[in-house]
Amino acid sequence: MKIILIILFFSFSFSEEQPTVKSFNYSSIDSLPNNMPFSKKIFWGKQGLFRTLNLAPKSRIQELNLRYEMLQLHQKLGLINLGLMGVQMYLGSDMYNNGNRNYSSSHRYLGYSTFSIYMTTAGLQFFAPPAYRYSKGYSSIKIHKYLSYVHFIGMWFIPISGYYTAQYPNDPKPYRIHRNISSITFSAYTLAFLVTLLP
Repeated sequence: MKIILIILFFSFSFSEEQPTVKSFNYSSIDSLPNNMPFSKKIFWGKQGLFRTLNLAPKSRIQELNLRYEMLQLHQKLGLINLGLMGVQMYLGSDMYNNGNRNYSSSHRYLGYSTFSIYMTTAGLQFFAPPAYRYSKGYSSIKIHKYLSYVHFIGMWFIPISGYYTAQYPNDPKPYRIHRNISSITFSAYTLAFLVTLLP
């Protein structure tokens, strides 16, 4: 728990030092990046859903400001969820190792909260306007993206495996599966968050 608190403290410090989008120098104000990801083209391409429905901001500057705000909230909610997931891991381990069923309700409702916040956080990134440009090669943001595939899949399997663990409390196999999925998901999520602090 001390490690999680340290990560929370330093991460909020870093998140406040992010430059505002207005500090960037734009050479093509109203242009879209040619190598925009497919998921962004669906919503933000020239014929994207948000433009077709007239939901997009009037200029690229406004889009980039909106993107900045959405990703800042994405980062902060992700940080909160990291702490909640850490508590979840602790409660789950204590319930199994000590046979303590007093935490079952807390563990279940905390699971609902972490799943809801997680999907909200993922939605902020997924629906955010496209970046000013997308660079080729590897970067901390791309590593963050690849790790997100792992923990996104894991977040869907955690409640499923948790359900079977609750249905068969005396069978260690469902718990081992649930624990392994949770550990992999939490590790991938933690690494994905930490790489965002890299330059």
